[in-house]
Amino acid sequence: MRRIVCSLLVLACLSMLPAVLSAQTQADEEEVVRSMLQTGKKAIIADNMQFSEAESQAFWPLYNEFQQAKTKLNEKTIKLINEYLLNYDSLTDDKAGAIIRDLMAIEKDRVDLKSSYLPKFSKILPAKKVARYYQIENKIEAIVKYELAKEVPLVK
Repeated sequence: MRRIVCSLLVLACLSMLPAVLSAQTQADEEEVVRSMLQTGKKAIIADNMQFSEAESQAFWPLYNEFQQAKTKLNEKTIKLINEYLLNYDSLTDDKAGAIIRDLMAIEKDRVDLKSSYLPKFSKILPAKKVARYYQIENKIEAIVKYELAKEVPLVK
């Protein structure tokens, strides 16, 4: 467990790298950070899952597929946060209501995605390893949500 916490702290530190990167554009910078975070996340998972060779060969392609689907939801979340921040000073009740409804829809989609992949992961890994993987995913998501919560201001 201590290894997971240490690894998650490293991932949290990686999330601060945009401030020190000097990429050509913001899009380039975001792509570099995204790539580094994904590499760090894979290392955390590999380090903490202790896969057999057969499990590893079956897991990583499914993991990549799952992450691609999660990335689409993360991009929707980022777009929604940006929309909120752009409208922050002039946010109306109607706009706030629309944003929170969209956020709830994304969160529902996130739960549905995890649920839909549970049987897929269960076919290739023992139940305890599936549970461990989902725990690691949840811990990483909690760190990301915490970092977002620090940065996104409360509605006025």
